[in-house]
Amino acid sequence: MSPPSMRRPPCFISTGSVLMDLPLHVGRVPAPGGAVTATSSGPAVGGGYTVVSAVARQGVPAALAATLGTGPNSAQVRETMMIDGVELVVEELVGDIGTCTTLIEPSGRRTFITTEGVEAEPQREDLDRLELIPGDWVYTTGYDLAHPTSRDVLAEWLLALPAGVSLVADLGPVESEIPGPIVDPLLRRTNLLTGNHLEITQLSARLGSPAAMRRAAPDALIVRRTGVHGCVLWPARGDMIEVPGFARDVLDTTGAGDTHTGVLVAGLMGGLDVVAAARRANAAAAEAVSRLGPARSPRRDEIDALLTVQAAFGARAAPEVTHT
Repeated sequence: MSPPSMRRPPCFISTGSVLMDLPLHVGRVPAPGGAVTATSSGPAVGGGYTVVSAVARQGVPAALAATLGTGPNSAQVRETMMIDGVELVVEELVGDIGTCTTLIEPSGRRTFITTEGVEAEPQREDLDRLELIPGDWVYTTGYDLAHPTSRDVLAEWLLALPAGVSLVADLGPVESEIPGPIVDPLLRRTNLLTGNHLEITQLSARLGSPAAMRRAAPDALIVRRTGVHGCVLWPARGDMIEVPGFARDVLDTTGAGDTHTGVLVAGLMGGLDVVAAARRANAAAAEAVSRLGPARSPRRDEIDALLTVQAAFGARAAPEVTHT
């Protein structure tokens, strides 16, 4: 990242750990000791990379502040970053990042088998060297906040973010594994809290009620992703807003939520209001799930084209935005 003296534009910085994904489509998950035949689209860069890639593919400056290593998996990540225009802003460690093998059943249910690597070892001195400016957005995930080797380093750094820097938190399905002394102050600091319907419901239940969740994250735009139905926005001050989705044949939902988050934040960074940014995010997620294989966010012009087509068929488009 360029030093502030060069008046660089605001940047999206992801601390989400990056893994190599190996998606395997199976007819069923084998019983212990059993075997099945799978099909695969091959290994691809995954984990927290999907979000930062989605931002970069909208033409917004994006950087990765998650640890990479010196091995072949990390080399593939760096090659992908060069293609997408994502900058690495922390030092590498000796070793390599881990892998995530995903068994995907016909119903869409996914079973994960993960190996760890250097991605679980964020270095505080690297993070402290980042020259953040007002207008930057920093992204964190529940996986890293739940992991015992990364949560304390990340939480302490995130809570020390300077004023004017926005924090995006996606606590994911492991929210219940994040200790209260970490999640509670982070929610108070969060500016955008996002999750799918189940994840937001579980967080609400943990905190006691939707109203308690609202009080726990008083300054956050809360985004509940509802799949093909779009998303529900809950601004820090105001009523909930339902933003409808886009009809698409669903082939693979892997990474759709991360695509949604990246495009949403890119829209906000570009000056869009929350509803306009959410429309673009819904369109991007709908396009992502219509493709087999690892999630690759559509680029800005592709989203523009989808929205143009949708507008041309206004009579058959999804329902209007509603306030509740």
